[in-house]
Formats: sequence, C-alpha cells, structure tokens
Amino acid sequence: MKIFDQVEAENLERREVHLSIFVSVTVLVLTVGTGMLMYPLVAAGDRTMRVAFVGYCVLSLLLTYYLWERHRTIRLLRRQMAEERRQMVETRREASVELLKTMPNYSSFQDRLPMEFRRMASTTQKLSIVVITIKFPEGHGSPSETASALGDAAKVIARKLREQDSIYILAPACFGAVLPGVDLATAQRVCTRINEGLADASGASHRFQFVLTVVNYPENASSAHELLQAVSTLAFIEDPLRGMAEALPH
Repeated sequence: MKIFDQVEAENLERREVHLSIFVSVTVLVLTVGTGMLMYPLVAAGDRTMRVAFVGYCVLSLLLTYYLWERHRTIRLLRRQMAEERRQMVETRREASVELLKTMPNYSSFQDRLPMEFRRMASTTQKLSIVVITIKFPEGHGSPSETASALGDAAKVIARKLREQDSIYILAPACFGAVLPGVDLATAQRVCTRINEGLADASGASHRFQFVLTVVNYPENASSAHELLQAVSTLAFIEDPLRGMAEALPH
C-alpha cells in the first residue's frame, strides 16, 4: 500500500526545502517540549541544574541552526555545480561549432582529391576515402545541439585518423576522410575504429546514428573522376541531409 505521494524530478528541489524546514522545526519543537518538561525540575534545583538547562537550550538552538545552514550550503554548492556543468556544455558546444567552421568543405575536397589521386597513382599506392554520414532522429533538437553533435563526431573521426590523413565536410551532415596509401582491408579496420568512437560519442541517448562507407582506388574506381562521383553520390543521395543545412554554422 502506498502511503506517501511520489516525488517528481522537477519538484525535487522544492521537496528538499520542505524536508529541511520540517526537520528543523521538528528538532526545535522536540527541544522546546523537552525543555518545558525539564523546567519545573530545573527551577526547583540548584545553580548547576540551571546552567545545564541553559546549555541544553543553547546547544539545541545551535543544532537547529547548523542543520539549516548545512542544507543552505549544499543547495548553493549544487546550484554552482549545475551552473558549471551548463557552462562546460556551452563551452563544448562553442568549440564544436568553431571546429566545424575551420574544417575544409566539399570544394576543398574537390581540389585535393585529384592531387592525391595523381600522387598515389604515380607510386602505385592505394587511395581510400571513408564517407561518414550522420543521421539524426525526428525532432532531434535545436540547430545548436545538432551542430554540437556534428562537432563531437568530427573530433572523434579526426582522432582516429593518421597525421597524413585529412577530413572534410562533404555535406551538412556528412564527412569524408581521405586515407592516402590505404588499401580496402586497412580502410575497413579504420572504419571499425571510427564506428566505435562514434558509438561512444552518440551516448546512451543515441543522439545520432551513422553510416560508414569506403570508396577505394583501384577497387571501386579507376580514376579521380570516378572517385569524386562515387563520393558525391554517397554524400548527397539522401534528401534529409540537404534539409539540415541550418545545423552548420555560417
């Protein structure tokens, strides 16, 4: 049988204040009641009893004040911690937005790809491009939250790449990682590392989903034009990606 009402999360702070007041008042009432019961014996007793009674009253008042003061201090600390967490989240969001602003875009990718292809072809090395498409659920949140999630994804991808690799924003919610000298099997292992990092960045709330696709020379394309065409198809084939342009900072 349920005796007490359920405490909702949004009413937790208000209920905590009520509880603190109740505890303080209860201690004060018990103290005063005990003092009133003791007073006739103290009044009829000697000076030592009266001093002890006064000390008891003072200590009881100090205890009540201490309980209320500790609660007030804890509330202030909790508010301070909540504000610090909010500031930390805001700082991370701003850092993510700044990262997206500094990343090279699709035009830079178009300029860089032919040069990388010629360099790899001249040395008979492989060239792999990993296309990472980020997908958000319906009603995923505000544009700032989306930009923050995209920035977090970009940081994860960059950490999983080598120094000679490069990352680009191919579309509002699509990244491309150019991996010079990497064959298809190695690129798949890179995808596995990126996949694990993005799963952690998405979190238990599943802020976003992602799809990773590898385009490789010479396995999937025999020229720079074919590579660019394959990557462009993967980056822009889904209409929902185009509708999320407002998520990126301008």
